[in-house]
Amino acid sequence: MAAFPKIIDAYNAKDIPAIVHLAQAYDENVAVRWVQQHLLQVNEFAGVKTKLSDMQLDELAIQIRLEYGYLNLFEFILFCARLRSGKYEDFYGSVDPMRILKSLDAFCSERREELHKQISEQERIEREKKWEEERRNSISFEEWYESLSEEKKNEVRSNACPAFAKLTQNCEERRTKEDEDLSNR
Repeated sequence: MAAFPKIIDAYNAKDIPAIVHLAQAYDENVAVRWVQQHLLQVNEFAGVKTKLSDMQLDELAIQIRLEYGYLNLFEFILFCARLRSGKYEDFYGSVDPMRILKSLDAFCSERREELHKQISEQERIEREKKWEEERRNSISFEEWYESLSEEKKNEVRSNACPAFAKLTQNCEERRTKEDEDLSNR
């Protein structure tokens, strides 16, 4: 089992607000401070000489809040955990806000791919269910044709396109053969 869940699991987590919802429910400062706290953990965790300055940390948190506010809190926590585990951009000598943003962009690309896969799979399952339901509720041409009155059968035969004419002829021949088989018994 992986140390961290899939992004799609974080996306599908129930009742987890997005970063933007923190700003809406409380105010912008709460959302920005929440992002800052997680970035601070990355900053402290990184084994580099030069850390993010307070100004860089503030600006980075605001940038993330504005550009990536749609991420839910669990997704952002997962991103920070993956960033600390070295899954994305490396820090060479200093924690670079641009590398964090590039990493977050890569995370969001993975998120879109996983979401697309999930939606495609759901659509495939729905199509299969619909097809199965339609198949279960359908009848063959022969069953439909045999259910018609003689008057309607004559109408179908006289107005049928060549493909239907052939099908009606096959149905008639099959019915005649079955009738002959029954009378021979």
